[in-house]
Amino acid sequence: MATECSNKPSLNLFTKKCNYAKFRNPAVLVQPVHLHSKPLPSDIMIVRIPPQLAEIVYRNIFSTSEFFPKDVDRLLSNKLSLGTFMALPKKSLSKWNPMTSQLPDSFAMLSIWDTTEVYRLQVKGVSVITHAACLGTRVLDAMVPWLKIPSFPNVFENFGYYFLYGLYMQGKDGSRLMRNLCKFAHNMARNDADCRVVVAEVGQTDPVRYAIPHWKRFSWDEDVWCIKRLDQDKQNNYHEWYKSNSIIFVDPRDL
Repeated sequence: MATECSNKPSLNLFTKKCNYAKFRNPAVLVQPVHLHSKPLPSDIMIVRIPPQLAEIVYRNIFSTSEFFPKDVDRLLSNKLSLGTFMALPKKSLSKWNPMTSQLPDSFAMLSIWDTTEVYRLQVKGVSVITHAACLGTRVLDAMVPWLKIPSFPNVFENFGYYFLYGLYMQGKDGSRLMRNLCKFAHNMARNDADCRVVVAEVGQTDPVRYAIPHWKRFSWDEDVWCIKRLDQDKQNNYHEWYKSNSIIFVDPRDL
């Protein structure tokens, strides 16, 4: 079951009376899509990974992660999946053979899911001042575009978003590669008029969390996942069975 940290009655009901255990407290990171593209460094190469290869890589990385979909091949080939992308240092590109199982020493990868064709969101209940401030950033950006002001998109009308999933990084340059890979995803989103934000959901202790660009004001970590063991008669290591991995693979079909 899933609820929010602030929902104490629900948490107490499931954890104290129904024998559920707190399992995860994921973080949802939200990055507004601006009018201007984000520059990418020239020493980084971003390549698109074919679904067949992406499946192999994901199975190797997330095989021990709970909720990893067995039909990840169908997920990656879904029409709403806009592709899987890998960022790596340009100097290591010539040394990497995608046809082998050997991954680069440093890399970052993610997949992009398009929700704009499925459903729309709308922000309501904000103050007039907040509404005017957001509008002001767009007006100012239109007046002086050369300043590249990070104007806030119009989320007060129906909009969609891109969801980043399968996020993983490795190596000493992993954080930098992930940051720029997220910039690449942002630049893809800005070419879609219906997409106003880019969203990712990651584990609290996943190192990738600190590499993903986001606005703290629009991000949250209030969600709580709870699980229950069905074979409660087995008392051995009862408090060990629900320890979770630091990385998670969120299936966008479950959003």
